[in-house]
Amino acid sequence: MSKLKIMYDVINTMKEKEVVSGTFKALGMKDQVEIGHFVNEFEKNLTSGETKVKINAEFECQGKKLKHDSQSEFTMKSCSSHNHHGFLKHMDHHNPHEHLGGQTQSDNNCCGIKGKLTKLGFMLNVLNQIKVDEKEDKSVILSLNLTEMPEELAKLFQGKMSEKAMPENHPHHAFMKEFCTLSDHKVGLSLWINKDREVEKIVVTVDGNQIDALKENHVISLKAELILN
Repeated sequence: MSKLKIMYDVINTMKEKEVVSGTFKALGMKDQVEIGHFVNEFEKNLTSGETKVKINAEFECQGKKLKHDSQSEFTMKSCSSHNHHGFLKHMDHHNPHEHLGGQTQSDNNCCGIKGKLTKLGFMLNVLNQIKVDEKEDKSVILSLNLTEMPEELAKLFQGKMSEKAMPENHPHHAFMKEFCTLSDHKVGLSLWINKDREVEKIVVTVDGNQIDALKENHVISLKAELILN
């Protein structure tokens, strides 16, 4: 089956969901030593906005170990219009300009057709590199391995982290900022899709090298896993 057909079916299936729940885990390592982990168990009603989260996290920030445990329930009203629905509603909570790596709308317009073609070329290149592994039970694993992080993806990642890097209030942003200074990036992405075309699990890995102020090299790795119920 073609990659486009699989992804089209997945989008159509997931966007109809009214409730999404699961667990998000992230683990950061530096020279094979843990520098932080984050676990978020969540459940969100995408119609009412009712959300439950349970967070456990521990980060190393400026030589100190910072821990965080919390459990909360709240309602997040959607700012989307009535004709948007299902699993994709939560995407409307993000400023679309953020997905351009911090660019404003005017910045994007300045790129004109050349900028749009560059982004299209990037997406087609990524699509071309995705591998499809179809199982006997009709489930599918999509995988993507990049030996070098594309410039567009690196800019997007760095832009998101720079916007939110506030170590004094959000130590986990300082932890994530470790990954903005990596060189020789290697990025891996895998999606497990069941026979009903529902996403069951997503795993992202990022590996690279980091040179510190003393010109010493460190091996940095991040593994993030999203498991949907």
